[in-house]
Amino acid sequence: MKFEKHFPTEQLKPYIKYFVVSENELENEYKVFPSPELVIGFQYKGHLKTIKEKNETNLTSSGITGITDSYKIFKNSTDIGTVLVYFTEIGFTHFASHPAYELFNLSLSLDTIFNKNSIAEVEEKLAIANTDKLRIKIIEQFCCRS
Repeated sequence: MKFEKHFPTEQLKPYIKYFVVSENELENEYKVFPSPELVIGFQYKGHLKTIKEKNETNLTSSGITGITDSYKIFKNSTDIGTVLVYFTEIGFTHFASHPAYELFNLSLSLDTIFNKNSIAEVEEKLAIANTDKLRIKIIEQFCCRS
């Protein structure tokens, strides 16, 4: 299992607290506790589901989870790899015109907020990237264009 924190470039520091590259070889169910921050996730391998009242819902490869007031249960597939983007309090609003409050307690596909073609391009690049440094660079370039 890997969970490594990476810090953004100076240009992105006002908006992004940090990135996390997370990998897990084993299928796992876990809770994410309430959070006052928005988080974007890009799976570059594997799949993720949410579990609510014993119902499993597949999530898209790229998604966003809004501010929450209760825990969420996620379940990852075997051999999953994810880049997470943790925004500052005002960071998300710099990149999107979508009101952050509308994402309260939701986990949505990222293409509901950003251009579908841009998301597909990032996903393709992440799928062939072979280092965490390159994965972070791809996400930073996406953020700078958004």
